[in-house]
Amino acid sequence: LQPAVLLLSLLAPCTALRGAAARSGGAVACIDSAVQHRVPRWRDALPRGDELDDRILSVALPSIANLAVIPLVGAVDTFWIGRMGDALALAGQGAANQVFFSTYFLIAFIPTITAPLVAKAAGGGDIDGAARRVCEALFLANVLGALGTALLVLIPAAPLSVVLPPTAPAFEYARRYLRLRSLSLIPALLSSIGFAAFRGLLDNVTPLRVSLASNALNLVLDPVLIFGARLGVAGAAVATAASEVFAGGLYVALLLRRRLLRLGALLTPPRLSDLLPLLRGGAAMLLRQVALNVAFVSATRRTQLMDPTGVAAAAYSITNQVYSLGVVVMLAMQAAGATLVPSALARGGGGEGGAA
Repeated sequence: LQPAVLLLSLLAPCTALRGAAARSGGAVACIDSAVQHRVPRWRDALPRGDELDDRILSVALPSIANLAVIPLVGAVDTFWIGRMGDALALAGQGAANQVFFSTYFLIAFIPTITAPLVAKAAGGGDIDGAARRVCEALFLANVLGALGTALLVLIPAAPLSVVLPPTAPAFEYARRYLRLRSLSLIPALLSSIGFAAFRGLLDNVTPLRVSLASNALNLVLDPVLIFGARLGVAGAAVATAASEVFAGGLYVALLLRRRLLRLGALLTPPRLSDLLPLLRGGAAMLLRQVALNVAFVSATRRTQLMDPTGVAAAAYSITNQVYSLGVVVMLAMQAAGATLVPSALARGGGGEGGAA
């Protein structure tokens, strides 16, 4: 599955950007001209230390720091659960996290498309348009998040059975963890859209501060709830859920302050025509997320079936944490492109088209 996943991960963002360029009028002609007349594109891709490189780094470096906070804290969760001395607890947490993040990422195509839409509106000076995009994304995320939360909280055994057989010794650990962890699905989506909105404004410092504050709370709560309150693996789920609720609340307050959010708009369903840019751009990203999750779910299930002691699954969970720390660099560069290109296209002009 890995070659197919890699191919889709490369094609999906290109498809979304091609659609954005096609809707931007004259800018697409500049891009097509660059493709036709500047054949050795690899030379243009090399860093030159110019203004464009500085802009890319100014967006990418804070994104790397921001995205690295989450796997680091996830590694801390794994560390404290590992200190329980029970491989089945670590295996159960790994299976539950896979189900939670598969559900989350199937919905998280929304913030992936929100960032370039906000960047395009803000780059053209249309702050009201940027606010409308944020409100539409939040409404759609709340609806889909509510459905996902209901599924994971009310009947966690059904989605868990995809990665973990009900007779597996780690199943009870996973069910308990997933039910509590899933209470934070909507706040996690709110945080992701808030991050995307600020990223669209080329502000990566504010999300970094929110991530540091919320994850510091998780770091404090983990040992207190796991060992102090003797909640075990459920304590880790409560700590993570509490930190994500805190982050979601912070983002709502910050979006209100920046006038990118109107609470009344969250309760008013947007028109279908207004949602079409999100849905059209999200289709390619959704396909990519499905391909990735099929690969990860398949690997998780196979490791869970390797041995009944949970040692193999626990080792796989630790390996995933190490992988997550490395992949943040790629995700940050992807985020930089998804904001800088629409922003440049929105400002128009030959120079900005060339920068795009």
